[in-house]
Amino acid sequence: MIHVAIISHGHEDLLISSQLGGLLDAQDDLHLWIKDNQPSAKLKAYCLQHGISYTNASPGLGFGANNNFLFRQIQNSVGLKAKDVFVVMNPDIAIEPAVLRQLVHDMQRDAFPLATLNLYKDHEFTTPDANVRLFPDWLSPLRMAIVKSLTQPYDKNRLPATTHIDWASGAFLAFDAAHYEQLQGFDDRYFMYFEDVDICYRSYLKLGKGVRYYPHLKAVHFAAHKNRSVLSPHANWFIRSFLKFLSRKYFVYSRPVPGSY
Repeated sequence: MIHVAIISHGHEDLLISSQLGGLLDAQDDLHLWIKDNQPSAKLKAYCLQHGISYTNASPGLGFGANNNFLFRQIQNSVGLKAKDVFVVMNPDIAIEPAVLRQLVHDMQRDAFPLATLNLYKDHEFTTPDANVRLFPDWLSPLRMAIVKSLTQPYDKNRLPATTHIDWASGAFLAFDAAHYEQLQGFDDRYFMYFEDVDICYRSYLKLGKGVRYYPHLKAVHFAAHKNRSVLSPHANWFIRSFLKFLSRKYFVYSRPVPGSY
């Protein structure tokens, strides 16, 4: 079973108009789980109408804590079986069910427990989204003048057909459910931002390789990038989370064990 976790922060209109990112009618082997962080009667009614698992419990949690909440709900309500996959997916993602199934097939064929695909900013797949990136380090702030970001994206055109990358955006990550449990999920001490970097780094330490990236599999991400407004709370969360990750990378986490996978 593929369990897809989607967190709504006032995204009810987007989720309804997109038919839950294109996955509404693909439920034979897909189970959609919606956590409504800003409870909406409209979204609740829509999910109940279509038989989608919905909860508005514990509103106000951060990104990682919300996804951990849904993972525990899956464990406690339907259970997780061998080869089950837990997908973290933003409400502003649009994906074909066949693409999601192919991703799961490929990651299981390759026996690798953490994967992502190629995100674009438009349905024509002409404008790539920078969803695959290098791990940041202490020199990252000095590179901002060049890459315009604290984290440096890969040049997707230079990557091999299928490869391992350092980390991928939490907008879309697919985990073998057992691997997610071994990692103890996201570190919910990050309220927002860099919890995806952190979990990918901890996976890298455990496996000796980064996220498995499948560029031939494509989906759309209509990203808001709220953290780019310098005066917004998002910018504050972003910088604090960046510093938190670096301190843990260099002073808390151990080095990877090569060849684990």
